[in-house]
Amino acid sequence: MADLVPVGSASPSLLAPLSSGGSVPARLGRFIAQPPVRRALPWFGGVTAAGMAALLWLEMAPAPQRILYTSLNDSERASVVAALDKASIRYTINNQTGAISVGEDDLYKARMVAAADGTLATPETGEQMIDKLPLGASRTVEGQRLQAARERELELTIMQIDGVEAVRVHLAEPKKSAFVRDTAPPTASVMLKLAKGRQIAASQVTAIVNLVAGSVPGLSIDAVKVIDQQGHLLSSGQPGDADRIEMQARLEEKLHSQIETLLTPMLGAGNFSSEIQVDLNMDQQTSARESYDKAGAVRSETQTASQSAPGGGASGVPGVLSNTPPPAAAASPGPPTGNSSPAAPGPSPTSTDSSSTKTYELGREVAVTNAGPGKIRRLSVAVALSTAAMAKAKPGEIDQIKQLVSAAVGADPARGDQIAVVMRNFQITPIETPKFWETPWFAMAVRNGVALLAVLLTLLLGVRPLIKALKRDPAPPPAPAADSDDPANEDPARRAATPAAAPAAVDPALLGQQVGLAQRLVREKPDTAAAALRQMLGETEAEPTR
Repeated sequence: MADLVPVGSASPSLLAPLSSGGSVPARLGRFIAQPPVRRALPWFGGVTAAGMAALLWLEMAPAPQRILYTSLNDSERASVVAALDKASIRYTINNQTGAISVGEDDLYKARMVAAADGTLATPETGEQMIDKLPLGASRTVEGQRLQAARERELELTIMQIDGVEAVRVHLAEPKKSAFVRDTAPPTASVMLKLAKGRQIAASQVTAIVNLVAGSVPGLSIDAVKVIDQQGHLLSSGQPGDADRIEMQARLEEKLHSQIETLLTPMLGAGNFSSEIQVDLNMDQQTSARESYDKAGAVRSETQTASQSAPGGGASGVPGVLSNTPPPAAAASPGPPTGNSSPAAPGPSPTSTDSSSTKTYELGREVAVTNAGPGKIRRLSVAVALSTAAMAKAKPGEIDQIKQLVSAAVGADPARGDQIAVVMRNFQITPIETPKFWETPWFAMAVRNGVALLAVLLTLLLGVRPLIKALKRDPAPPPAPAADSDDPANEDPARRAATPAAAPAAVDPALLGQQVGLAQRLVREKPDTAAAALRQMLGETEAEPTR
């Protein structure tokens, strides 16, 4: 028993084929041929295929996107895109909103790249400019810095208006004088740079003028001038033209929609076209009228009557000569005459005075009329009908359509309105629809289809052949060459499992040694002995069938 191999080296192991002699492919083949390895290989192959498919999907599928910037104009967006291209950062732009999105892993890197490149450098505010005011600055420098800070605050405020890309504000504030007659009012100038294809409305210009005038003390609205980047004066002080154009456009659009609503059910869409020209009166008139009621109404009436009779006493107005008594009578000599006898008293005269006063109340009416702008001076409507649509029309139907159009737009012949309806051949412009391969859904479908095809090819060409190969019975391993005639150098398990090639030549000593090794193997490694016994029984049963 001194020549026996140690138990640890005689026990079979999964790594024994790798540690045994031979080439690397042969050792790898012996390792794969083991039953535990063969049972685990399909699971390993499936997990590997699933992992490769997931890796391929993650590589081809877009990464989770995060919004980098949303509210940017075209110039700022172009600067950010140039910075991202320079840093080799992938990005996407939303065609509807213009938002720039990057991968979730590149979000903060993209922000740092955009900030380092200076594409979205935040402009210095007025407070920051005041904070940077050096100590000991003169009064002139301090005044200029405060004025620049005020201009910067106005610029930042005006830039928030939609359509304004850049703005410059210049304030002219003269020095204050102790003499009132030498004091000059301040003025302001605003230069706007509008985005490409954008126009600013007259109401927005008025808002900018009022904003600047309300931010500077003593600045009037008439002293603020606004121009655009093309040198056009926007605050011309004549807002009537812009209001007239805007009102005219709204009115023409309304009349055009009325004609379209009227003719579409009768002729069909695309079988007619219409143009409307409206001349508006933008003059604003104010008139006042005051009238009185000619007949009037009696408010009060006063009547006065007086009657007086002359007497022997003084009469008349006091203080005049007619109120003095007559002189005294003197006696005359001679006989009395006939007239000296007292005469009979006659009728005393009387005086009557009467007066009447009437007070009349006259009616008063004051009317003020304001005629606002927007009155239609003249209306011209031109309607063209398709000859193909009116092929079966009767001669009088064109006149009927003309009357309908005139009634729809409210034409007034006394005002000089014109309605023209004619028939012409229409040339329909074909609308080219984008090809299906140019649509966004096609690119997404192709990407998903390629990913699915890659997974299917991996399963069919990689996993399926591997599973089939593992399910086949492995080829019997070649018989190892005997390195020595000494049977003690051979593996006990292999010697126990391998049947004798030539039963005729049996050595009793060798047979006893093999039986002892088998008994020892059964005692120490019962599982291995049972496996070797099953192998021997299987080979014995398979021999007659060959």
